[in-house]
Amino acid sequence: MIEIKDEHYIAEGLARKCYVHPKDSNLCIKIGKPEVEVDHLYKEIKYYHKIKDKNLSKFDYPFYAKYYREITTNLGTGFVYDLIRDENNQSISLTLRHYLEMKHAPFKDEVFVEALERLKKQMIQHKIFVGDLRARNLCCKILSDNTIQLIVIDGIGHRDFFPLADWFSYFAKKKVERRFFKAELHSLKAQRALIKRLCSERHEIV
Repeated sequence: MIEIKDEHYIAEGLARKCYVHPKDSNLCIKIGKPEVEVDHLYKEIKYYHKIKDKNLSKFDYPFYAKYYREITTNLGTGFVYDLIRDENNQSISLTLRHYLEMKHAPFKDEVFVEALERLKKQMIQHKIFVGDLRARNLCCKILSDNTIQLIVIDGIGHRDFFPLADWFSYFAKKKVERRFFKAELHSLKAQRALIKRLCSERHEIV
């Protein structure tokens, strides 16, 4: 059994809390909240099993956090994933939402726009879909050359009964573009407005 302490806490979303793995600082453990149905927690895991045979060598870069296994912890069942860290200082990478909320972000908006376009192209090309494509679910990994890569850390998968997007590039492109538009990631202005609205309404954990 893995023992998780308060010092390992990183952050939390609507369904799970995230902790640094006590035995491997390059991994994280996600624990479902008590009020969340178990079936909801396993939806993402099922999708990871579905795409586990994807050839990562064909990716421009690994654009989603890898899922490894299910474990037992003192806080309940945990799910082990890659923990995204910046290359220069090994700090845990901040989310796109963190950067968009900064008054003086260390990167120009054009950098984030280019990174979003690159992420979109990869999702379309490799037919990987994200059901919850919010800025809080995208980590900005800072590379050694001070460029960034956007990596999906939560919300991966879809629930299409007839998964045409899994089979045909045309439908994959349409599906990804719809997701980006629905999440208001088609422009940073729209995304900042959405974040501000969510904060003011207090409908989302900040």
